[in-house]
Amino acid sequence: MASTLALVPLLLVVPRAASGQIVATSFEELRTLVKSGDTIYVTEANGRKTKARLGELSPSSLELLVRKTGPDGRDAFVPQAHLAERDVRQIQIERGDSVLNGTLIGLAVVGGPWLLACNPATDWCYYNDGPNLYRGLALITSGIAAGIGALIDAGIRERVLVYYQAPGRQSQGVHLSPFVSKSAAGVRMSVQF
Repeated sequence: MASTLALVPLLLVVPRAASGQIVATSFEELRTLVKSGDTIYVTEANGRKTKARLGELSPSSLELLVRKTGPDGRDAFVPQAHLAERDVRQIQIERGDSVLNGTLIGLAVVGGPWLLACNPATDWCYYNDGPNLYRGLALITSGIAAGIGALIDAGIRERVLVYYQAPGRQSQGVHLSPFVSKSAAGVRMSVQF
């Protein structure tokens, strides 16, 4: 019985199955990986890097939204630029870690030893007022450890590549794309050969 109980915490920290990361190669594929309002990091074909919120995403273009403070003092997200698919080299998105595994690890690390020490096969927790005191301590400390594990995982953020366009994929010719910035608006023209 004690051996079986000793294995329970280990089962909680078994690694999950690994799976490949999906990277879109077109805006059509990208539409399944991101949603409007996501914070994205865009690297344009000319090397310019931008952090913005994703506005509208169509099969051929995307809209970048930036935070702007209005005259009334309120922050709002306004369109900064519309980028064509050919103008974007890569897009990364910021994602958080699941809090479930941190919770289970915290619970296993602290709750596991309590489970081993306070089982009916041992006499350590079962003398005088021991059962109620030690069981209470086990529940409280295991709950605190699970909470700490969840908080640690909630703070983990990472950038994940969700879109990539190979440099040789761009077509030759004259390309026009609109742009909007804080100080100007216009049309960007580029000639590629």
